[in-house]
Amino acid sequence: MNVLLPALLAQSEGQCLKYWRDPSRQYVCMARNPAGENRKVYQVDIDGNPPVINGYHQNRTVIRDVASKYSRKFIDCKAEGDPTPTVTWIMPDNIFLSAPYYGSRINVHHNGTLEIRNVRPTDTAEFICMARNDGGEAVMVVQLEVTSMVRRPIFKNPFNERVVSRVGKTVVLNCSADGHPAPEIIWTLPNGTRFNGGPDRGSQHHLSKDGTLVIYNPRKEDAGKYRCGAKNYMGYIEKLIVLEVGQKPYILTRPRGIIRSVSGEPLFLHCLSDGNPRPVIYWTIPGENGTLIVRDTTIHDRGNYICRARNDAGEAVLTVAVMIINWLLVTTVKETVVMLLQI
Repeated sequence: MNVLLPALLAQSEGQCLKYWRDPSRQYVCMARNPAGENRKVYQVDIDGNPPVINGYHQNRTVIRDVASKYSRKFIDCKAEGDPTPTVTWIMPDNIFLSAPYYGSRINVHHNGTLEIRNVRPTDTAEFICMARNDGGEAVMVVQLEVTSMVRRPIFKNPFNERVVSRVGKTVVLNCSADGHPAPEIIWTLPNGTRFNGGPDRGSQHHLSKDGTLVIYNPRKEDAGKYRCGAKNYMGYIEKLIVLEVGQKPYILTRPRGIIRSVSGEPLFLHCLSDGNPRPVIYWTIPGENGTLIVRDTTIHDRGNYICRARNDAGEAVLTVAVMIINWLLVTTVKETVVMLLQI
């Protein structure tokens, strides 16, 4: 839309001389008389920078804010630019207040901050800050919500946690928080990436409405420190969850067939295993006498010995069959054979 500017020159032969400016800062001069008209375009460069409000470099920024009923609320509108921008607040009833302005309940300070005293429920509305200079303008829309009670976030489980899962098994990390208004949940992944549930097609991460982070098909590379943050207008809290992506134990050595030992001789049964975290070895033996290394074996020590390698990722089981040969019986048989040979 062209803007009509005052005539800068006079021309006796023409009926009028006018200038228009289009959005690209091109000025169009048009001269007209009964014989016709003529136009000339001027490109004008304006030195300076357009306004920036509170560090937001967009022309229009929309933010949400909250205030407690009957409290005093300050909303910043720090405008920077070259030349220095002028700041004007537009109230919900379409009243324009330029900085500085001081009223009975509403103030606009020199730095652009809007002050609302004795906040009322009717102040739940949009307040617009507009900054202007020769370089352009910027607008910040503040959607203010007035509540009867405001409470900073608090975790339902405030303690740091350690979670162990297996490779490929879906992991659920809990981060439920209360507060008023309801806090926003933001996760920081081990690689430093911030994740707040935005659309990410194909991602292995999903953020539920209650703040739970779901990790699909986890790998060893997904292990590390996950930080969960809960934020609202009253504050910010954070907790740490350490994820370990483990490997189910597996047995490294397995016997071939039945293990044979002679009565009275020590019995050693090996159960080598590996896994992540390092598995703990448990033995279940016949008779449940609590002993694995039998120094003086008897025929009563025969049976199935069960080795269990267990960690937080799972369990592996090894069964070892043991046969104990009675030495006395063997000796007697040998002596009988010798006597028969002598006869």
